[in-house]
Amino acid sequence: MPAFSMTPIAPSLALAVCFLVAASQTATSGPPQRPPTWPATFSVSFQEEQHISVILISRNTGAWYYDFANRRARFDHSHGQLDFFCDGVGLRPRERRSECQLFFTPLGMFVHFPRDQMCCRACGATEGCGVLKPTWLTGATYLGNETIDGRTCHGWEIQGAAATDRWYQAEDGTPCQYWEKIVYPPHAVHTITFNTTSYQLGPIPGSVFDVPKYCNVTCPKKPPHQQGAHGTS
Repeated sequence: MPAFSMTPIAPSLALAVCFLVAASQTATSGPPQRPPTWPATFSVSFQEEQHISVILISRNTGAWYYDFANRRARFDHSHGQLDFFCDGVGLRPRERRSECQLFFTPLGMFVHFPRDQMCCRACGATEGCGVLKPTWLTGATYLGNETIDGRTCHGWEIQGAAATDRWYQAEDGTPCQYWEKIVYPPHAVHTITFNTTSYQLGPIPGSVFDVPKYCNVTCPKKPPHQQGAHGTS
């Protein structure tokens, strides 16, 4: 999940091409001249899946809120999630796959299970937990076009510290899909397919990024990317 800068693992967070929707290769009139740069602020909802080989291990919905201008982001994973960071910092909510939020702030990354009011600080920017930069795709390889949810989308691939990342977006810049394959066993494949109609570039209310006051303890375990091994997502 890129959902964030795991220096640069790419956004908690985080996770064979297994698409949520059927994707077919299409002809291209020529690759774009350079990889895209994310806008400074955007929000979008998505559907999320993880596979090990052809076996589906999780499916859920979620949303991204990204505000690099203020060095903050929030990634929501709904019930059913098996997120790399939600699952790997040692918190034990009543339901393992309960709704989970990842907050990225100047003070660090926080993992939050709102139903249990359970939260902890996982790590800071100097430990690889800063907000993903808009230029994180610099140096990425162009993959060609894919048809995703009926839209023609350009794809790029870049190798991160813990995953091979792919980013697909339409000609107008609307995000189509994020894909990652984890380099550690069991080599899970994680896809986030965006609801393009939900994509917004306008300002995001500051309250969206407010970390609960009870997020005042350090997580029991280091995030998986600092443990030298990958978690289950």
